[in-house]
Amino acid sequence: MKKYLQIALMLFCTLVVSSCGNDDEPLEIDEAWKVRNEEAFQAKMFDPEFQQLRSESNEGSILYKVLKKGEGTEQIYYTSTVKVYYRGTFIDGTIFDSHTFEEGAPSEFTVSGVVDGWTTALQHMHVGDKWEVWIPQELGYGSAGKRAQTTGQATILPYTTLIFEMEVAEIVKQ
Repeated sequence: MKKYLQIALMLFCTLVVSSCGNDDEPLEIDEAWKVRNEEAFQAKMFDPEFQQLRSESNEGSILYKVLKKGEGTEQIYYTSTVKVYYRGTFIDGTIFDSHTFEEGAPSEFTVSGVVDGWTTALQHMHVGDKWEVWIPQELGYGSAGKRAQTTGQATILPYTTLIFEMEVAEIVKQ
């Protein structure tokens, strides 16, 4: 009898665990959001203040506007580690991530460890440069979007255009 009880308990636990949400499941696609993001990016392409940069992966182009030209001349490479101040927003102006000067220390990371749009921008920037960068979904988080590591909740919906104001503070390692 004890053996059957253990088997029943294991089956019950299996059913409970399998019925829980799966963080690997694709995020729901909001078609209206997708269209608004695509239209906003396309409209920005006609803004004469913005220039295009083809991605290193050749998957598309970012748009950028130089806000401030820095004094740095050293090249940033795919394998470089950099410190960057930034603020990331959606097309509606909502801030989704931020490491600004006012908030304290810049964020440090390897150029190859970020979305393709950031990798492309950084490899054309120098220390002190400050740019506004528009990243289309295919060079950001694409059709998958992004979930928070701790909660599994969607932090960036699929097909989202990412807008960053970014300033290179330092090249930590080439």
